Amino acid sequence: MIRMSLFSALFALAALSVAAAADKTAPPDLNQAISFPGGVTAQPGLVYSALEGFRPLTLDLYQMPPKAKVAPRPAILFVHGGNWVSGDARHQTGFENFPTTLAALAARGYVVASANYRLSGEAHFPAAVQDIKSAIRWLRGHAADYDIDATRIMVWGAEAGGQIAAVVGTSCGVTTLEPTADAKSKAPMASDCVEGVIDWYGPADFASWDADAGRTPEPGAATHLGAYLGCEPADCAPGVVHAASPLSYIESMSPPFLIQQGSDDTLVAPAQSRKLYEALQAQHVPSDLIVYPGVGQDFGVNGAKAIADLTDFIVKTFPPADATPQATNTIKSVKPKPPRASRKTHK
Repeated sequence: MIRMSLFSALFALAALSVAAAADKTAPPDLNQAISFPGGVTAQPGLVYSALEGFRPLTLDLYQMPPKAKVAPRPAILFVHGGNWVSGDARHQTGFENFPTTLAALAARGYVVASANYRLSGEAHFPAAVQDIKSAIRWLRGHAADYDIDATRIMVWGAEAGGQIAAVVGTSCGVTTLEPTADAKSKAPMASDCVEGVIDWYGPADFASWDADAGRTPEPGAATHLGAYLGCEPADCAPGVVHAASPLSYIESMSPPFLIQQGSDDTLVAPAQSRKLYEALQAQHVPSDLIVYPGVGQDFGVNGAKAIADLTDFIVKTFPPADATPQATNTIKSVKPKPPRASRKTHK
């Protein structure tokens, strides 16, 4: 388990206290630019993808003003949960005022984005994965505009967003999951690979997801997973369930992972996170699994330590550009990997 320095712990918990206090008020109206403590501003509704036949896909961007003679900042992209059928970039289970939490992270010296993606009622897998990869490409393509370090981008997701983030993080170079290139653009496409992943209780192995939670789906009954895949798992074509599971893509070059799970989660059993962790460890990928006793999916309400552990992982993986990196216990970031033609496509 990652151990925090005293300074990191105090800073993270202080930021959480500010966020918790703000959570008692109504969430800010992000339909207009708004300022947060620490000099952070939010730019809402930035369109990162406009696919024909679908609503424009947007993200909200949180950042501090750039500083002279300070290198660009690492970026963190959040992927919301909602069983793939609902949710949006400004809400997360357990947080009454999630934008304040995102802004508090940006105040640490990061550019933080939270993205909307196509839900299962709009398009089936791999659409949501492709959308988040498009958002990553957009962040890299606009790195100069938003003071982003294009070599240090991390994806963080919760529940359904955790599954999407884990697939995005492990599928660098998998051509079947890449976004469709803009036919009108002659510019080279930026990489959709990432240098770090934070997975909050995302399903990792769909073949055993129900069994691990002690569920037995009724034959013929519609499920959220079936809506996401476009077919009920028992009726899907061979390989579909496998292709949507993060376990399918892990290799030794996968980026560092932090997996955070509540012991009392009844939707995603802790066994799912353990399988992901064990698969990463088997490939010697820097990874950590933290299980919080007595906590479900309400990290914002009952899991204050989860935010502290998340912050510590981010700081160690991506030391802020305007902070002095610690000399020890720092995971080095990895430059984006170009797509490899030899990579399996997991059809």
